[in-house]
Amino acid sequence: MNKDKLIIEENKKQITSLLSGADTTKRLNNVNWLRHEIAYTEPKTLFYIPSKEQLPYLDYNCMKNIGEAYDYILDHPKKAITPIEICKIHSILCTDTHIQGGLFRTCDKILEIRINGERMHAPDAGEIPYHLNELVFKLKDSKVPVLNRAFDIHYELIALQPFDDFNKRTSRLIMNWFLIQHGYRPIVFNHKSDKQKYISAFTARANGDIKAYNQYMYNCTIRTQNEIIKLLKKSKIL
Repeated sequence: MNKDKLIIEENKKQITSLLSGADTTKRLNNVNWLRHEIAYTEPKTLFYIPSKEQLPYLDYNCMKNIGEAYDYILDHPKKAITPIEICKIHSILCTDTHIQGGLFRTCDKILEIRINGERMHAPDAGEIPYHLNELVFKLKDSKVPVLNRAFDIHYELIALQPFDDFNKRTSRLIMNWFLIQHGYRPIVFNHKSDKQKYISAFTARANGDIKAYNQYMYNCTIRTQNEIIKLLKKSKIL
């Protein structure tokens, strides 16, 4: 096990210890901080692009939907992640937006990511159900470490582009749902540097550099854990 994985596992144990017992304040602070970062800070950091010529990427309703999707995950921590549940998360994210929630795209999708200079093509729309079932099947492969499976589903859902929009935020929530199911805390991308590093890491993996992508994800995992530990240590018992 490499150094970063060891740090993550030690941090995981420390967070579990800090949350043990009946310390209501710590538990609430942990849940509320994560919800705020995932629903408000993260999306504004990563994807807020104001423009008068297009529908906004984010508004209060979109951020409210992210929070409600996260609440759904917390209410169903042990529910099996299936294509139906992935569509359910997407449907929640699309509530009262211009996107039809939970419905697969019907047209071809080209990403801004470039592979060897050419823009990345998502699989054909007709192949989405097959690929989504493959992704869910791979989540069950216990021979692959949990963190790697979580990072893989995040990348592969974005690469698949199963929906017309909101694929990235859906993939992050599904990754975090899987992490929660296995005793880890969600990963948040809430630093200014993530706006570029997030896309750079995805691009690196699309071009075959899995190590660079995983390293970025490890870094964000450790950073999030450290922020949670700091928060919990400052929390006072009621």
